[in-house]
Amino acid sequence: MKKILFLFFMSITMSQAQTAPALDFFCELKVKLDPALIVGETPHGTRRIIPIIGGTVEGPKIKGEILNGGADWQILRADGVTELEAHYQFRTDDGTLIYVKNTGIRAATPEIAARLAKGEKVDANEYYFRAMPKFDAPKGKYDWVNNSLFVCTGERLPDYVLIRVWKVM
Repeated sequence: MKKILFLFFMSITMSQAQTAPALDFFCELKVKLDPALIVGETPHGTRRIIPIIGGTVEGPKIKGEILNGGADWQILRADGVTELEAHYQFRTDDGTLIYVKNTGIRAATPEIAARLAKGEKVDANEYYFRAMPKFDAPKGKYDWVNNSLFVCTGERLPDYVLIRVWKVM
């Protein structure tokens, strides 16, 4: 009898549980960078600032140009992980200005990190690069991004960073 009651309550609980969130592809950003400005060793790790100087945004519902004037403020921790916090903006092809704040991490072995720092092409499967972009848009066509959560992958290429963004459904 106890088994039957247990199974009955488990079936009710399981049928009422939400499914895992799905992901819906939003866009791909190709972010062009200037060389890093090295602040140096700080109490938190090695601080560097990477100027963002342009790029493109393209997805099924959005297309635009990344504007000069942003940057990625990074901390290289003693354990080899890089903490990322990028702030920049892009203008859509219909003239809307959208602000981006993207926080995440890139984890790589010391050898892979050194190759990335030299600007070498490294297969993205050789390191972990994930982040959570937040978009701020004015009222109108894109204001839905203000009320959505996003996740992304990153890939450091010699000439730019490739960011692929998905909306969490």
